[in-house]
Amino acid sequence: MTEKLIHYFRQIPDYWCDREKKHDLAEMLVCVTLGVLCGRTTIRRSLKWCRNHLEELRKHMKLNYGIASPSTITRMLSGIDEELALYAFMEWIGEIVDSKNTHLAIDGKALRGAAEKTKSRTAPMLLNVVETVRGLILAQLPVDSKTNEITVIPELLKLLDIRGSVITIDAIGIQTAIMEQIHEQEGHFVFTVKKNQPDAYEEIHTFLDKLEEEAEKKGKSETPDPVVQDYLGKLGKYEEINQMEKNRDRNEYRTCQICNNASNLTKKQKEWTHVQSIGRIKQVRIPVEKDSQGNDITPTKEEFLKKGSRRVPVPSAEEGNGKDIQCTALISDLILTAEELGSIKRMHWSIENRLHHVLDDTFREDRSPAKKSRNNLSLIRKFAYNILRLAMYETGLTNIMTEMMDCFCDNATLREQYVFQGIASLY
Repeated sequence: MTEKLIHYFRQIPDYWCDREKKHDLAEMLVCVTLGVLCGRTTIRRSLKWCRNHLEELRKHMKLNYGIASPSTITRMLSGIDEELALYAFMEWIGEIVDSKNTHLAIDGKALRGAAEKTKSRTAPMLLNVVETVRGLILAQLPVDSKTNEITVIPELLKLLDIRGSVITIDAIGIQTAIMEQIHEQEGHFVFTVKKNQPDAYEEIHTFLDKLEEEAEKKGKSETPDPVVQDYLGKLGKYEEINQMEKNRDRNEYRTCQICNNASNLTKKQKEWTHVQSIGRIKQVRIPVEKDSQGNDITPTKEEFLKKGSRRVPVPSAEEGNGKDIQCTALISDLILTAEELGSIKRMHWSIENRLHHVLDDTFREDRSPAKKSRNNLSLIRKFAYNILRLAMYETGLTNIMTEMMDCFCDNATLREQYVFQGIASLY
């Protein structure tokens, strides 16, 4: 069992002197977190909820001067040390879930609501680490406006014990120094290769096109090119699988390809010495269509690629998220099957729905105009986010974040278990 949540908040030094202090810092942080847990996603609404439940809260905390004002909370969040607050967060979640021998996804997220309060009018960025099995956030670091994610990723990795874990990062993280650091920390990687690495990008696609062509010939019992076959035979195992998934909005087709020998890759010989496998994932998303009688008239994959559909007249292949056709090249230091590669990449893609969309849509992070307090306020949201995820995982009450917030709002037993008692470790 972990300690009570307030125990970790007490590790954050109070920047106020005792003479002027009325409200206990740790108690204020618990109050804001509890309000967010119960669906009150602004400081003002969160504190109002706490005032309405003051009698219950005083069973667990002193709150000698009641609930602090919104301006006091804002000053508090602006004043406490961001680095020490992060360490408190990491110690709390680190006693619940392990960062070793799992899949860790690193991805950046913009705080768009704070863009107008920065000199450059650019949205501040936070780099997050997510344990993808349960969707829990393990750490965050701000990305300075004068730099980019490449310089922050190594600092973030240093904070974690990644032994045996698979690290996935978008194409911006595909740097030799980052690969070396992951290797030195005894972790593994699966990286996306895009056009920011033009030579490797073209080389991987050209090679996998050859492998795919030969696999098709073999499947059709055509006579393969003996020269090509001999060349490909020396390069190790090639595997390909096709998957299809239906949901309400679209039909999604995925082809996962992998070759467990990267010796033909030019950068393998010079820079990417740890790379063992090269792969590719082709994804086709076809929007579901129905006629006036409600009958499904969604085109097949073959029809869609040739002619498109009424909703997407001319499908085109692009690298960006949300496109109808995507073709993504990948490299890894592991020997993987095509199914394993597809699963790892799909879990990384899930960050968009399981984290970014939830933070923006449910927690209203994109609308928060906070400037000085934005990083600590984001950390409070992540305390709440993780508690909600853990409760969803353990109780099975719902798998919808807003409904879990309602459960916390209506159920004092849940609040006591997850906020005022220790949380059971998942080790």
